[in-house]
Amino acid sequence: MAARALARSTFVLALVACGATKDDKPVSEPSQRTPPSAEVAELEIRGSGVDRFATCPPPGELGQQWLPPIAPWSAPPVADAGAPAVDQDYVARTEGRTPTEMAVEATRREFRSCYRRSLIRRSSPEGRVAIVLRVGGDGRVAKVEEYGACELDPDAIACMKLTASRLRFPPPVAGSDTIVIPAAFTSREGLHRTVGSTNDAYTAAAFVTLDAARPALHACDEEARRNLRPLSATGTFIMQVAADGHVTHTHVDPWTGEQSILACAARALDGVKFAPPPGGRGVVVARLNFNPRQGTR
Repeated sequence: MAARALARSTFVLALVACGATKDDKPVSEPSQRTPPSAEVAELEIRGSGVDRFATCPPPGELGQQWLPPIAPWSAPPVADAGAPAVDQDYVARTEGRTPTEMAVEATRREFRSCYRRSLIRRSSPEGRVAIVLRVGGDGRVAKVEEYGACELDPDAIACMKLTASRLRFPPPVAGSDTIVIPAAFTSREGLHRTVGSTNDAYTAAAFVTLDAARPALHACDEEARRNLRPLSATGTFIMQVAADGHVTHTHVDPWTGEQSILACAARALDGVKFAPPPGGRGVVVARLNFNPRQGTR
């Protein structure tokens, strides 16, 4: 079933690419204007949890968000072993400082070291990531996630996550906390920012939407693991987007590898809602790479 679905999508895509239309209308009509098209860089989905975009999004508009909303988190319940031990001296030393300030200061040097070691294998010095810490009731880091990762070497991201996992904070008053550490790396010349176009802004927003869809894409990887299927797959997903941002149709072409993962990913992306496209309709093209082999990038 999955093979037939993917093959049918490929055939339909070929018709779309030829520009066939039922009625030829003047280009001046809104329905015939070229819709905004967002081409999203390859998104690598790894079972290890270290995901990234192969290249960073365009600049977009000034102040445009590059991270999806961080989901709320609560510390999992634990057996009652009494109140956690609190280092009162540490709490006194950190009084007046926010958890984010403490986290940034504690990781700055190690994050830079993680990044520099990765440059041995990379030609591009650019990249960014937001490391998100989930802090439990005892002030220890219970979970570390990454968001908005682009261009950075996966080993550098993993190194930063390991560094962040070792931090400790004063016990959160609310019983748990979420701390975001944004990290951007550039060459010695600095960041060369250009003014983004309307299409750049639409593309940058599409990056954020796909970043938020990673849990659903990881579910596809986990399903393949449970069923003992091959885990490598790549596919280019062409999504037609309606005026409200919902995906109305998805094509997959070209594709290679495990078809069931790509069929699952297509179903997941059908439920995604992008930013409403200017002009009432749009197209988002995204390439997904599940479990890329070591050394292929």
